[in-house]
Amino acid sequence: MSLARLNVMYGHLEGIDGKFARDVTGYLSIDAGIYAKHSLEVSWNHVQGTEERYRRLESGEAQISFVVGRASLQHFLDTKSTRVLGCAMNSCPYLLLADPAIKEIKNLKGQIVVCRAGPSRGVPFRRLFQQLGGIAIGHDFQIKFVGSDQEAFQTLLDKKAAAAIVPRPYGFVAEDKGFHRMLDWKDMVDDPLPITIETTQKLFSEREKDFTAFLAAHREGILYAKANREKVVQLLIDKFAHYRSLAEKTFDDYLGYMNESLQIDMLHMGKLVAQVSTDKAANARQIASEWAIPGAVKT
Repeated sequence: MSLARLNVMYGHLEGIDGKFARDVTGYLSIDAGIYAKHSLEVSWNHVQGTEERYRRLESGEAQISFVVGRASLQHFLDTKSTRVLGCAMNSCPYLLLADPAIKEIKNLKGQIVVCRAGPSRGVPFRRLFQQLGGIAIGHDFQIKFVGSDQEAFQTLLDKKAAAAIVPRPYGFVAEDKGFHRMLDWKDMVDDPLPITIETTQKLFSEREKDFTAFLAAHREGILYAKANREKVVQLLIDKFAHYRSLAEKTFDDYLGYMNESLQIDMLHMGKLVAQVSTDKAANARQIASEWAIPGAVKT
């Protein structure tokens, strides 16, 4: 039986030890024969740089791209040339990491907390810090908003801030460098739809049947990964140069957020639209209907 070929692309998070990919389950699915069972021959390729991945989609060199939602949605709003097949993760709340001397949130008095500006929109920081530590922004401590998660992470490492609100992978690395997680922090800061599965409208029109098979296989692959901790940990060590503690934290505190339904949750879609294009926030459902293929949005 002939297999339909699909070239799939993904990127790495910038500025982190080793190589961190948002979704590594494709490698396991290939080795386990899951894609082949669905009549697919899939290659899983690291391609760094959003523009290069779009170039390859447009040229047909690749057919699917796994990309953070804020990039894929912005590209759709700019070009209307892409479609989202699904979403492998709807939400992955940020962690609050602090200097070892900061034992409780109230100890942030007189300090600086840093966070990327985008996911901070709409977060009730004043109420949150008052509730958790009895401290007031501006009066007791400062929040500094920066342009990227990488910058927030590096600011913490450079000791230019006492604490940082960062994505979980950055938090895992910071923990291994001696910073510690504030366990009473609430899951209020998020990067909605951090793993979207994207193609072009042209490719979708030509290969809808193959993409449907891919989605079925990838759902199975996510479930397979969740059920095989040691295989995932070993893959992260061998393929992505993770040290064991990072690989184990990735499985235990990150992989569980993966969404095997691959459907978009409108609650998080609304948050994404509000972050990417504030003036379009009220039109989130209409945008989703144009961007996502039929069945990709949870009803």
